[in-house]
Amino acid sequence: MITDKISAIGNSMNTRDVFKYVLVVAVIAFVGFFGFSSLGVERYSRDIVKQCATEKNSAACYEREVPKLLSTLPLQDVFGIIRAIRRADSSYQFCHVLGHKLGEAVVAKDPSRWFEALSQGPSDSLCSNGFLHGVAVARFRAEVLDNEAIENLISARACEPRKDWAPTPFDQATCYHGLGHLLFFVTDADIPKALSFCERDESNDSRRLCREGVFMTLYQPLEPDEFLLIERMPVKPSATTVRQYCARFERDPNEGACLRESWPYSRAGIMSGEGIGEFCKGQPNPAEEDLCYGSVFSIVSRLSLGNLDGARKSCSNAPQVRRGMCYERVALAIIEEDTSSGKKAVSFCGSVPEAYKTSCMEFLARRADFMFGNKAGRKSFCAMLPTELFALCDGGR
Repeated sequence: MITDKISAIGNSMNTRDVFKYVLVVAVIAFVGFFGFSSLGVERYSRDIVKQCATEKNSAACYEREVPKLLSTLPLQDVFGIIRAIRRADSSYQFCHVLGHKLGEAVVAKDPSRWFEALSQGPSDSLCSNGFLHGVAVARFRAEVLDNEAIENLISARACEPRKDWAPTPFDQATCYHGLGHLLFFVTDADIPKALSFCERDESNDSRRLCREGVFMTLYQPLEPDEFLLIERMPVKPSATTVRQYCARFERDPNEGACLRESWPYSRAGIMSGEGIGEFCKGQPNPAEEDLCYGSVFSIVSRLSLGNLDGARKSCSNAPQVRRGMCYERVALAIIEEDTSSGKKAVSFCGSVPEAYKTSCMEFLARRADFMFGNKAGRKSFCAMLPTELFALCDGGR
């Protein structure tokens, strides 16, 4: 039918005009058959990068402009545009907040389908699964629930596998962390109450992640309603009172989570590496101290994804006995932000001081199950590691 139209139009057009028409029709047919093309992704991303380059805070610009695309484009195409933006702008690698905003925007369209939206996140964990966080928080941000409603929410087991969602362990970890954010809102910032519901989770790891989500919301509010909730709290921490505030929580795991999530008060020293040892002093027990270092190194990693030289420098200033852990966490953060970035993570391990290279590679191999589970990308990632680590990484799959 297309050729018939071309023939009819050709009677009134010269050869050059007919060629142009054929080209346009071919492009339309290509895009129509294959969906949103890579050309479209690049065009949208190029325009947004150009626009945001003129602003002082390009990250904030991306967080404002990209969610607007959901009014005309499917969610998965918007994720593709974020990937293209990160390729074009090497300084913008930590997009977790943008993921949050996309999750919130999707839920805003139909709050009743928030549970289903959890399974719509990108399969490569783009933006450290910020989308999952945004979905979990957005549905209940403006609501305070009674105990029975919270019980029902917890019993829904939103973070567990189901027919339409086969999460990796990393996906589940992100979800449990998001549950902590959610509990902060639905309890009206009643932190002891929120923490008591975190204890309903079945595993130690999920309980820890939930606690950290509660305290992260306290120390890192993003939206006006979050600031308002915190302002109304009868007792809240400050940079000078945070240790006394956290000591109010009698159980060591709660005090430890409170202390390590307070890192924004010590950001400058943590990011330079020189203040990391001081920040992790005074934890309630050695286990919580270990968790503190792991958490702080993850923060250094995520905030340095666009400047890996800076990450290496921060790690070199960390306490020597913990330095290897720092390099390992940076490498892991690279694939947590985007599981298709395995080559970049392995390359980072190869760039650290010789004494830490092997342990860095081994750490990546051991975390493959957590990051990939049974997903197809696992084997290709493991093949990027030294040959002797393939079996450890692949797990005989």
